[in-house]
Amino acid sequence: MHPEALLSCKEGMELLQSKPYQESVQSIIVDEAHCILEWGLDFRKDYSNLAMLCATFPTVPVVALTATASKADVILIKESLNLKKPVEITANPDRPNIFYEKIIRKGNDLEFFQELLHNIATVLLKKKLDYPLTILYLPLKWCGYAFKYLAKHLGKEQYYPLDAEAIPENRLFAQFHSPQTNAMKNQILTELSSPLSKLRVVFATVALGMGIDIPCIRHVIHVGPPPTIREYFQETGRAGRDRKQSTAVLYYNKRDIAMSRPGISDSIREYCKLEDSCLRMFLLGCLDVHDVMKDNPHVCCSYCKMQCKCSECTT
Repeated sequence: MHPEALLSCKEGMELLQSKPYQESVQSIIVDEAHCILEWGLDFRKDYSNLAMLCATFPTVPVVALTATASKADVILIKESLNLKKPVEITANPDRPNIFYEKIIRKGNDLEFFQELLHNIATVLLKKKLDYPLTILYLPLKWCGYAFKYLAKHLGKEQYYPLDAEAIPENRLFAQFHSPQTNAMKNQILTELSSPLSKLRVVFATVALGMGIDIPCIRHVIHVGPPPTIREYFQETGRAGRDRKQSTAVLYYNKRDIAMSRPGISDSIREYCKLEDSCLRMFLLGCLDVHDVMKDNPHVCCSYCKMQCKCSECTT
């Protein structure tokens, strides 16, 4: 049961209103507060009722944290939590070490995935532990396909070293999605957090998103855009948390951003169609951030790299 579910049941409210809770709760922390806007309608509906929690502890300070909220989002979050004249502390969410790129997918899905996975398998087979840690965000139906493809093409060499026991901890790749057990997902997160991990490629759905702080992810690849810029910025933010140069690549086609596709925001459609300006500036602009420093345009995004006239780009 999710913790906010206490708000919608009699027993939960009685527990929160009990003397031990009223005397012990010191603060209310709402991390990833933008989820109030994303989850409250049809997923974890009690999340839209967190104001009841604040009202249940009227003298307790409330802190709401998010790195991906526009000014309009902030207003909605404050209203949802019924915060009156709160202190606001803001920072620039720009991650200048992430290079943004988007590429149009051509052909049918099967042909695309076969080509993409063939390239990954070929380099992974050669580099093994030297392959840069990569997260691929895929639709659930393709996660299993991608996993089986690499298992077939790497064979015994999917485990490292070659004579290693055939267990998940020794495999060079994994899949991460909600149908997995918590034990399986926790094992992958443990592997990703370990400096001794052999895991180099993870095929994931949005289940691998918020709250994940893995410092050395070098590449984040999306096959198809998420519904909103907020979600895309959040997921690409898994890359380069150690401040080293990293990449975020989005593969998309016209079907991904069709007007008939439910849930896709106009802003993500506009991002995919963007051809004549900086991708980073657009993403940050959607979050009402306009203070962007670009000392080296060729490490900013694919558009800026094409426009760059430095000696490195012109020789």
